Amino acid sequence: MLADLAVGVPRGPPPQAVLEKRPWWTSLIVLLGVTSIFQFTTLDVVGGMLTALMLFLACMMITDGMAEMHRCAVAFSMLSMLCLFFDMVPLLSSVGGRSEVTVEPVSRVSTKNELRITYETIIKTTPFFDNTQGYVYNGGSVVMILSPVAMLLGAYLAGQAHVELQGPTSSELDRDWPEARVRRRRPALGTVPSSPVDGSAATLLRFSGPSHRLEPD
Repeated sequence: MLADLAVGVPRGPPPQAVLEKRPWWTSLIVLLGVTSIFQFTTLDVVGGMLTALMLFLACMMITDGMAEMHRCAVAFSMLSMLCLFFDMVPLLSSVGGRSEVTVEPVSRVSTKNELRITYETIIKTTPFFDNTQGYVYNGGSVVMILSPVAMLLGAYLAGQAHVELQGPTSSELDRDWPEARVRRRRPALGTVPSSPVDGSAATLLRFSGPSHRLEPD
């Protein structure tokens, strides 16, 4: 499925510009691993599984000399941007403090034909980091910062790799150059090859004039 997204992208080792970003890919892997650990330990199982999937894709893309980069660059960039969007929404809404909304029943009035229940909505706002809330709360705040940073870095690296992979690579040029030279040296059918004479091209033509016999003296 990922290979279908890479149609038209050259196979083989990526360009040098992509290989030079390998330290940044390593930093991304470390960042994704730390984020995944925080998510699992703060009981965010779905987020941890998604981050673990992105971690697996990133590891696969940089193994074997980044030979699989052409297959996963587009998919990884799209997934990173999608995760970045969903991570930024709760982060922006919690910058001024994290709010917790609870609804509790206050009163219940029962009549002959109906039951009327009154509910009370309680909104509790706490600082983004609060020492009194424990590890789960503060670990969730850390995840809300680490996850968008990791997805932004992943989207940039994968997008930059995809752009570089669209251009011709050195391996392609080395592979096509001998074939191009053979095609240039091979004459077309029905043409007469030319040979250089005194630095200029001369055409070899068959003699078609009348023949003459030389008489002996």
